[in-house]
Amino acid sequence: MPRQYVANGARAAMAILATLIASHALRYYGVLGHVWLGIDPKLRAVIEHAPVQALTHMLIAPIALLVGPFQFYPQLRARYPTLHRVAGRLYVAACLIAGVGALATAPYASGGPVAGFGFGLLAICWIATTCAAWRAAVRRDFARHRLLMRFSYAMTFAAATLRLQIPIGLALGASSYSAMSPWLAYTSWIPNVILVALYSTAEKRRRLAIAAE
Repeated sequence: MPRQYVANGARAAMAILATLIASHALRYYGVLGHVWLGIDPKLRAVIEHAPVQALTHMLIAPIALLVGPFQFYPQLRARYPTLHRVAGRLYVAACLIAGVGALATAPYASGGPVAGFGFGLLAICWIATTCAAWRAAVRRDFARHRLLMRFSYAMTFAAATLRLQIPIGLALGASSYSAMSPWLAYTSWIPNVILVALYSTAEKRRRLAIAAE
């Protein structure tokens, strides 16, 4: 029972953070009207240099961030299976479109080539993992589908962990987002993936132990 409370609390926290970050990303729609409120000057330069690529990522990725958490509620999956499938297709489409946009934008990263490599690697892993998760669902290999979707959303959730780390960087003396992005390009998503791997491994061991009793 306590484990269930922890899991539900973690899902709720994830959904709240995702909603807040996705809402914050609405400021990028202002760019379409030449409103640059709250956008780092170097990031603005990236958008102006590669507007289609950058805005494809920035406007579409929040959809995946917002939809994702609700796919992990077992009660919702069981009660509304059709909604789960529709939302899942929306999530996959958003990940693939935003991932391609991110990959195309990576060479112009405001933090330079180190940041560009990290964000490009994230985009490749994000696209590949999401495609593999979708293929597993099509083959009705739902155990593999759920596992891969965990990893996919760990990378989607980089949008949240990145923004949570920005205040830490500023407190440590970084002058701007662009100054931090060479390390944010890695710390925003690799720890998420590691946590999912550790959690999934522990869960598998627990299930095997219960089955052996």
